[in-house]
Amino acid sequence: MSQAAQQLEASRPRGDARRILIVERDPDSERTLQGALVRAGFSVTTLFSGEDVLDAIDRDRPHLIMLDWEYPGIVASRLIGHLNGELPSERARLMALSLFSSEHHIVSGFELGLDDYVVRPYSLPVLVARVRAVLRPTRIRSNRGEWVEFEKLRMDLSDLRLMVGEHIVPLRPMEFGLLAFLMHHPERVFTREQLLARVWGRSSTVDARAVDVNIQRTRKALARHGCGEYLQTVRAFGYRLAAVRS
Repeated sequence: MSQAAQQLEASRPRGDARRILIVERDPDSERTLQGALVRAGFSVTTLFSGEDVLDAIDRDRPHLIMLDWEYPGIVASRLIGHLNGELPSERARLMALSLFSSEHHIVSGFELGLDDYVVRPYSLPVLVARVRAVLRPTRIRSNRGEWVEFEKLRMDLSDLRLMVGEHIVPLRPMEFGLLAFLMHHPERVFTREQLLARVWGRSSTVDARAVDVNIQRTRKALARHGCGEYLQTVRAFGYRLAAVRS
């Protein structure tokens, strides 16, 4: 079997392996990234020649799309709008790979709806770790209602109760709503303005300070159970709920 055929066979979906679609204009970068992800246990596909990215998404139903952010002909807002048409539990995550490292470019990407933004050149081991973080499963169902889980946190959305192990973590209603939103979007950075709009509502008259206060209160409540570091401040951007990074 030729090397090209071996690569094609290795990249085909296998069982319950998480599926990744790479949209990359540079063939060498594409092959290198594909090889690293396949070795890490992912099923990886790429665009066919001349294929529209939305057709590729519908073809492969990927869990994650790794997009060359400067890929010619792709309108990011159209792509994200297509993804947002899916149910939250079925929506593919979107990671940008970009040459631009300015604060403006990164913030704009997150505001459009990216789940992660990676600046080139990147370390392959770090990138694979970030892929795993973005794809970390967070939602489950039980016979008693809807639950959301993240690391040690388990939230009952029916009874409005947060658990760490066997312990109930008391939260105020707005703190609960804020944490519930972040648990539904783990590893993703949100600006204060986005959190105000999504948690408090676009008609709310409170300012961004309300986000800071509720984040601090929620972090303090989680810290009593050894989970305060999950609520992370991303300097100059906003906040995210993420696994503790070394």
